[in-house]
Amino acid sequence: MISTSAESAIQLKRTYPVFITKLLFGLVTLSAVIGVPAYGLLVGYTWLDWTLFGLLYIITGLGITVGYHRLISHRSFACPDWVKAAFLIAGGWALQNSALKWAADHIRHHANCDQDADPYNAKRGFWHSHCGWLFDDQRYVDEKYATRLRQDPVIMWQYRHYTLIVLSGLALPFLVGALHGGLLEGFGCFMLAGVGRTFAVLNSTFCINSVCHLWGRQPHSQADSSRDSWV
Repeated sequence: MISTSAESAIQLKRTYPVFITKLLFGLVTLSAVIGVPAYGLLVGYTWLDWTLFGLLYIITGLGITVGYHRLISHRSFACPDWVKAAFLIAGGWALQNSALKWAADHIRHHANCDQDADPYNAKRGFWHSHCGWLFDDQRYVDEKYATRLRQDPVIMWQYRHYTLIVLSGLALPFLVGALHGGLLEGFGCFMLAGVGRTFAVLNSTFCINSVCHLWGRQPHSQADSSRDSWV
């Protein structure tokens, strides 16, 4: 349990200018779309680069889908704290914000699906529901959706150390590559299994908010825009 004073210091709203989000997202996108293939053409990627890409894609993807989504947002199952911490580290490596912020937004999404307060409102179009919501003014952020989350010491531990967790997720492939084959191999691992993998996982998650709310079948209910999709 965290103290009341600590709780009051935690804000779900962005505490830095939106251009920081745009800059970070732009750097990741440009590095992945231009830098990753350029390095592949000029230098080439090794079996280690591709292996780490695949492993970290699966690990960070599970960190989001199982950890952030099923465990934290929906409380679909219970597990020991060390397992929860492992999931939240993996989720942090996906560069999708802390579990506190991610889950609070997701709970708000389910409470207000397709309404103005839905952070990923599909009625605002593909771009907004895919990634445009990242740059929104957050006028509908509501602290009540984080009340339960703040009572969890593991969630708050991850929140406090989120930046270090993100950096460790980018440093890991570089260190593995460098130890295996020197600095050039380390940079190759960083580009493919660090930057490229982050971009791939980001867009895989974004597709759930956009593609799976815009295209597909609705065999069970048409109460909101959620759909069954092969994606």
